[in-house]
Amino acid sequence: MQKRLVFASLLATAVTFSSCTAEANTAENAPETEQREEEKPATDIAVPNFSEDSAYQYVVRQCEFGPRVPNTDAHEQCAAYLSQQLAAFGAEVTKQAFITTAFDGTELKATNIIGTFYPEKSERIILFSHWDSRPFCDQGAPQDIQKAVMGANDGASGVAILLEIARILKSNEPNVGVDIVLLDVEDYGDARGAAESWCLGSQYWAKQPHYKTKPQYGILLDMVGAPSPSFGIDITSQQLAQSVASKVWNTAHSLGYQQFKNEISGQLIDDHVFVNMITGIPTIDIIDYSQERGFPATWHTTHDTPENISKETLGMVGKVVTKVIFSE
Repeated sequence: MQKRLVFASLLATAVTFSSCTAEANTAENAPETEQREEEKPATDIAVPNFSEDSAYQYVVRQCEFGPRVPNTDAHEQCAAYLSQQLAAFGAEVTKQAFITTAFDGTELKATNIIGTFYPEKSERIILFSHWDSRPFCDQGAPQDIQKAVMGANDGASGVAILLEIARILKSNEPNVGVDIVLLDVEDYGDARGAAESWCLGSQYWAKQPHYKTKPQYGILLDMVGAPSPSFGIDITSQQLAQSVASKVWNTAHSLGYQQFKNEISGQLIDDHVFVNMITGIPTIDIIDYSQERGFPATWHTTHDTPENISKETLGMVGKVVTKVIFSE
């Protein structure tokens, strides 16, 4: 995804920006995470083991299909694989098929893939990641612009973590129900155009969500597999889902993961923006971005491939999300 810094246009109807928000774009003015029960030692909580090796193999398997660009065979084949995997792990699977139009006028056949675990539970949380690949390597060498991005990090990494969590949920029942939503057409946006040209799958899902019981909160994973990550808190997560950000970042710190930074990383356009604004489900984004470095070096290039994925980073994020789920 382009995930450009934008400061008011999209969120103006939901958020009032002030000088305090602008000042918060520094580490020293970042909001401190809540020092409440989320941070207390949870020695009595049994948290299942998250396997980084297993998660990495899910990255590899997705990439074996090739770039998952809508209207391609790789996209169709991977959709079938993801649906089959969620079903094999015991989820009730819903495929939300739709046709949408990209910024360049291309009609795209798209599918949001939804796995519902423990549907009888009234208290629920929801996990998101996008599974499509960008059709252009617009951040790489000029000769590669028309090549599709493999999307090992930008797409497959978040999906891989959610598949490993799905595997865990098959044999470990949490106190809450869990919905896993794999969103399509996140990355077919206009690099110089409107924010609404991105995240078409989440916009579609948010206008016709699958659930009967509204989830209490959501967590989005995007670009969560690169070495030496920096997970700051973006403005949407801070302003529209602050309690969720506190819960997740406190959990990360309880596990010793200082890569989760108590600092504002900027305003990013990602799927959680539309989930928050359209459904009102407070949803945060765990995404590798810092104002000093930007996105990982492989972003939107031909180098976004499995050999540039860190098992350690997959394990870090996966263990944080797993602990959040089983601490409820």
